[in-house]
Amino acid sequence: MIRHLSTEQLSSYMDGEIGPSQTELIEEHLGSCPTCRGRLESMERLVLSLHRIQRPAPPLALAAGVRRQIATTPEPGGLQRLWLLLSEMSLRPAFRTSAAMGLAMLFSVFLLSQSLIGSEEVEPKGIVKMYFGRPLVVPQTTSEVAGLEFVLSDTDEHRWIQRGLEGEVPETLVAAKSPKGRAMLTKYSGLKILLDDGQQTVVMRYQLATVELSGS
Repeated sequence: MIRHLSTEQLSSYMDGEIGPSQTELIEEHLGSCPTCRGRLESMERLVLSLHRIQRPAPPLALAAGVRRQIATTPEPGGLQRLWLLLSEMSLRPAFRTSAAMGLAMLFSVFLLSQSLIGSEEVEPKGIVKMYFGRPLVVPQTTSEVAGLEFVLSDTDEHRWIQRGLEGEVPETLVAAKSPKGRAMLTKYSGLKILLDDGQQTVVMRYQLATVELSGS
């Protein structure tokens, strides 16, 4: 049984997309196989007929409208231009996997550069510490009690400080079991959660003074 050439092989032969050795083998087969030779001739006639078809010219009004739209359309941004380029090249038959990988890497680098530029404009929220010689932003632990925000101290893990009072020295120390301490816990019942097991302390503004409430 004679193995005939595939349509892809005949098309590649017509377009000159194969090497000399394969071309020689296909021509040798065409010389001895009338079936494949007839298919090739039919394909050549079809291509020739398509080339002879006259393409209708677009209406003048349509062409003028397209030109006006192009003139009034703003130029796309960098990301949009890159996306249009990727879309256009993906439709080309000669587009290869290596080119796709290269463009994908270029697209990733572009997105990374945009994110780095945007991140420089925003001041990081948290505690900046050095690890292996590089800065690392550690998110602060916060809690809200009766509309007041408290931040866990970065130097003393048993101390909650009301936002805005960082760095202030408390004027007085108040025990939770004292009358003043019980009054504070009555007014701000959520402070009991911050005091935890008695080892925590809370620095806050109370009666126009900065006090430190102790659970012990």
